[in-house]
Amino acid sequence: MATQSTADRIIEAAIQLVSDKGYAAATTKSIAELAGVNEVTVFRHFGNKRGILRAIVEKFSYGPILQKTLEVDVTWNLETDLLHFAMEYSKFMLSIKEFVLIGFKEAGSFPEIDEEIANVPRFIKKQLMHYFAEMQQRGKMIECDVEAVALSFIAVNFGHFVSAARLGNSVTEIDISDQLKTSVAIFLRGLTP
Repeated sequence: MATQSTADRIIEAAIQLVSDKGYAAATTKSIAELAGVNEVTVFRHFGNKRGILRAIVEKFSYGPILQKTLEVDVTWNLETDLLHFAMEYSKFMLSIKEFVLIGFKEAGSFPEIDEEIANVPRFIKKQLMHYFAEMQQRGKMIECDVEAVALSFIAVNFGHFVSAARLGNSVTEIDISDQLKTSVAIFLRGLTP
């Protein structure tokens, strides 16, 4: 239990430092100081700074939410499943908005950040491709490139998140759930046989 508590303190310290000062300024020494641990403890738990980054990405990963949505909660009704995914994705992404915005702030500056963050959409793409291929086999979706469809669906949902996270209500007063319903309805028109 103490190990988990120490690891969580280190992760929280790293998030705070990256948010406040950027990835480069968040050294293992400064992370250890803020977490109230010895730098050796940081290395013992995570190996190095990239190990901390991996743990942060894993902590905030929405892959398991999608996996549950597409493996446990699946109804094999395209509209129901896509809307459920879109709602869960939106809810989770907004809950980790600060972390995602850090990723934008540091984008391109540190390849290790980009690489770790890219693992999440790769996982989601793979899960969606599997779902769409199964929907095609069941005759509930037109034959098309499932990778392109998965990427398009991710992009639509990510676009809604970015708009809500960065711009709030300054672009529209339409509730996010109504926006998602409309996007799913439009998306369905192109996929339904």
